Amino acid sequence: MMLNHYRQTKNMLVSCDKSKLKFEAADKRAEEEKARRRAKAAEATAARKEAKAKNNKAKKAPSAFALEEERRARAAAELREQEERAAQLAAEQEAARRAEREAAELAGAAEQAALREDAELAEALRRSEVDAEEALARRVSRCEEAVSSEATGGGGDLQRRVERLEASLGTATEGSLEERVGAIERLIGPEAGEAAEQHLPVTEPLAAVSLADAGLDTGRPAESTMGGETSCIICFERPKSHLAVPCSHLCVCGPCSELMRECPYCREPVMMWLAPRPV
Repeated sequence: MMLNHYRQTKNMLVSCDKSKLKFEAADKRAEEEKARRRAKAAEATAARKEAKAKNNKAKKAPSAFALEEERRARAAAELREQEERAAQLAAEQEAARRAEREAAELAGAAEQAALREDAELAEALRRSEVDAEEALARRVSRCEEAVSSEATGGGGDLQRRVERLEASLGTATEGSLEERVGAIERLIGPEAGEAAEQHLPVTEPLAAVSLADAGLDTGRPAESTMGGETSCIICFERPKSHLAVPCSHLCVCGPCSELMRECPYCREPVMMWLAPRPV
């Protein structure tokens, strides 16, 4: 009986050991299965992260359409810049041509003005010479009338007429024609003056108006002529300081002379105004 009990106990212990081994093997297999699942889950997570990163990178990278649009925009900007530079260059060239035209026009105008001034000066000189010659001819005529037209014969140019006068008077003077005529006038004396007076036109004397009568106060002593002996005949305020050329009338002040293109006294054209400085 004891042997049977021992055998039963031994069998029971063996069965417990087998059951324990089975449980341990089952736990080990369960752990391994969990480990495999965790590994797969980690691999799946890593794959998802990698796919997500690739997707984000693809989204951030510019597409071919965007690249083409950007290229076109850069080309359009460069074209606009070139057009602006071309327009600026054309404007600068046009401004340079306009400046050249204006300079040429100014030079032409200055040249024309210089030519006009030269022509006016030449005409004034010619007119002055003609006036001097006419005055000298009148003096010679008066001398001839005073001496006797039969003695001189009359006519001819001035040189021959003066020579005839000198021959009739028995004198010969060295010098210019005007000096010779002056010598003849001095020899004739009052007779030439009387002959001249017979041919002078009779005019009514002009009334002189003093500045005091006109009610104008120049701050200088009372004067008895139209502009006074010292007052400008235009403004009646400043003293006479400028002389007209070629008529030689000293009649206006400096500011008034800048406004005058002809002599206010004789109405002759004025080429220039001079400021005489007596010493």
